[in-house]
Amino acid sequence: MTIQGGIGTATKRREDVRFLRGKGNYTDDMNRTGQSHVVFLRSQVAHGVVRSIDCSEAKAMEGVVRIFTGEDIKAAGLGGIPCGWQITDRHGEPMKEPAHPILADGKVRHVGDPIAAVVAETAEQAKNAAEAIILNIEELPAVVDMHAAINGNAAQVHEEASDNVCYDWEFGDGEATEAAF
Repeated sequence: MTIQGGIGTATKRREDVRFLRGKGNYTDDMNRTGQSHVVFLRSQVAHGVVRSIDCSEAKAMEGVVRIFTGEDIKAAGLGGIPCGWQITDRHGEPMKEPAHPILADGKVRHVGDPIAAVVAETAEQAKNAAEAIILNIEELPAVVDMHAAINGNAAQVHEEASDNVCYDWEFGDGEATEAAF
């Protein structure tokens, strides 16, 4: 029996031809009358405390509809982005589930962490307004290596995970796997 497809085999993609010929349609290509555009202002630092966000100049710019920050999300009673499923670690403990706010709420934890969402009449206006936002972020030591993150001296990324470990998971039968190889 010959298996067609699967792990390690090339996948024939149906959409490639239209994109290679310039006929693809991305969400950015879809336009509706009266639509607004959003640009996210993202953290340029890997770890830090957001001391202030000054949106006053950006809010006054032409075409700006609204600017949202973590404070707005909190005031609206919106929670963060939930974990897809809860895992029990190999010691029988439930995983620690740190908050993952929609927009940074006082702290940034990685480069690219979204801090503000700027909604404007055009994409260019949203981009310009995002660039006009003044951030004051106090940089904290960053953890960029998985092994260094758990060595005991590393900066704490999430308060809920004091050792920088959310769960220690093991799956399968290690002895049987070793014996097979």
